[in-house]
Amino acid sequence: MNKKISEDSKDKSVLDSEEKSIEQKLVESAQNGDSQAFGKLIRLHQKRLFRFIYSLTGSFDSAEDIVQEAFVKAYHNIKSFKAGYSFYPWLSTIARNSAYNYIAREEKKESLDKMTESGFDPETKELGALDALLDKENGKRFYKALSELPVNFRTVFTLRHLEKMDYSEIASYLKIPPGTVDSRLYRARQILMEALKDLL
Repeated sequence: MNKKISEDSKDKSVLDSEEKSIEQKLVESAQNGDSQAFGKLIRLHQKRLFRFIYSLTGSFDSAEDIVQEAFVKAYHNIKSFKAGYSFYPWLSTIARNSAYNYIAREEKKESLDKMTESGFDPETKELGALDALLDKENGKRFYKALSELPVNFRTVFTLRHLEKMDYSEIASYLKIPPGTVDSRLYRARQILMEALKDLL
């Protein structure tokens, strides 16, 4: 059994290494002006990026627009991308910033910097049966409730539960302390559980 797990882990590691190698070659070609290579690069991450941005905006049309805008910006700035790094975090940061601008325009709420944060959440705590909330019947309710969260709470929830990032990765990605990740995630879950309590 342990041998099987070890072999599976080794296979995954080899696969990850191969995928990174393919991605790196595509990046290098795109940086040298190969638009077809850039297209292949985008197709590798298109679905994941759309899901991430849709989770932030709650709007299919807006997510499509923001993702397309991110692709255009990435294409024009591909030469500034540092070789050797993963492409998706760079691309998703471009898209996330555009999503933040969209949300700020749409919500016209209190300044993001003044949002109140409180509470502490242990890393092991999860929000109910998340998979059940994402099925076809309940998905619209869930994404509507998610889209009504303040953007800072919505982002950490999306990164943790939908992007499957751990706390240190989220802290690094958003350039915030781990304690801030804890407090925002705690508040996000509280608000969502209240809004979706009849489904939990």
